[in-house]
Amino acid sequence: MAGKIKNLKNNPVCVRAGVIGAVSAVCFAVVFLMDNSREINRNGEGQSILERNDPGEGKSTGELEARIGDVKENVSFSISEQAYSPEKLAEVFEQAGEDLESLILGENRSIEEVRSDLDLITEIPDSGISVSWQLDNYDVMDIQGNIFEEELTEDGILVKLTAVLSYGSEKASHEFYARVYPPEKSREEKLLKKIDDEIRRSDEDTKTEDYLVLPDNIDGQKVSWSYVTDTRAFGILVLGIGAASMAYVSEKQKKKEAQKKRIRQMKTEYPQIINKFNLYIGAGMTLRKAWFCIAHEYEKNRNRTGKKDAYEEMLYTMHQIQGGSPEGECYENYGIRCGVSAYRKFGTMLSQNLRKGSRGLTEILKREAEEAFEERRNLAKKMGEEAGTKLMIPMFMMLAVVFIIVTVPAFFTIQI
Repeated sequence: MAGKIKNLKNNPVCVRAGVIGAVSAVCFAVVFLMDNSREINRNGEGQSILERNDPGEGKSTGELEARIGDVKENVSFSISEQAYSPEKLAEVFEQAGEDLESLILGENRSIEEVRSDLDLITEIPDSGISVSWQLDNYDVMDIQGNIFEEELTEDGILVKLTAVLSYGSEKASHEFYARVYPPEKSREEKLLKKIDDEIRRSDEDTKTEDYLVLPDNIDGQKVSWSYVTDTRAFGILVLGIGAASMAYVSEKQKKKEAQKKRIRQMKTEYPQIINKFNLYIGAGMTLRKAWFCIAHEYEKNRNRTGKKDAYEEMLYTMHQIQGGSPEGECYENYGIRCGVSAYRKFGTMLSQNLRKGSRGLTEILKREAEEAFEERRNLAKKMGEEAGTKLMIPMFMMLAVVFIIVTVPAFFTIQI
């Protein structure tokens, strides 16, 4: 039993599954207690009551459990919001009318000086009072409060606004005036307006001509004209830089993935190479002969098995030795080119045994093969854990969705 528990602890997938299960259980307990620990309120006489929402907050709905003797039934309810009394409603209408003049200002400082759109709201916040509007001049402003600048003068135009306040079947009206002015313009905006007016006037005066004369003087200041700089070329430059950056990053990532794949493949092939080498040495072959046999065997079957980097490097090393390069140095360079610690160790081991003699090499290779196979098992286990970790991502996403679906409605139905 203790052994099984230890194995479960050493299995990351089981640990993660346990954590998810524990978190789900805690969330379930919290939500369940919050949803089911509420009690019905009682009045001073001990009667069960349901409190109404304040005016403007709408109906309250829910479900109760009714028990009559041994019978237990669920009963749905829908309770209207609290209504105003006639006296209270008159006060609310009066207060709403006073508040409207400030509620509709938007970005304006005062109703006496309106230079930007008003916000003609359709409901008084947190009151249940709805509002409709009537204007005496729809050429200056529409029913949403949008201002038409073309109709405005510097002296301003007085607009009468009538707000019709409604609560159920009860209505009341509130009238007030707003003086609407053209929007304030900066010096640059005023100059631009004058230039635009001059161009419009020139266009009207020269409609029968082949060309339009641009104004060369505005308010005593000389005006020079040129075409606006076209920035389309900058867009091409930005796109080019972005594409080049993406290509560079993509290529770098591909090289990184290829190198990672190469190292993983070489680690997988290492036990097989060591095992073959050990068999040939045990059969009485020299280091060179064993090396050449493995290389020739791979070369013969390469079209069928495909290229393998570790064996390709063995072929290259064989050709170096055949070309007259020092054998021990070739073995060491083999390990360096492979770039994996196990191969560097293998190349150094062969080079040392070549100088000191091959006594005990079989035992050394046997131990190395055992270690290599053990490392290969660990590598396979690690790859399996990585695959399991990647599969946990969609599981966590699904858990998050389920958690939201379960908890959000529960929190919205909680009555404090």
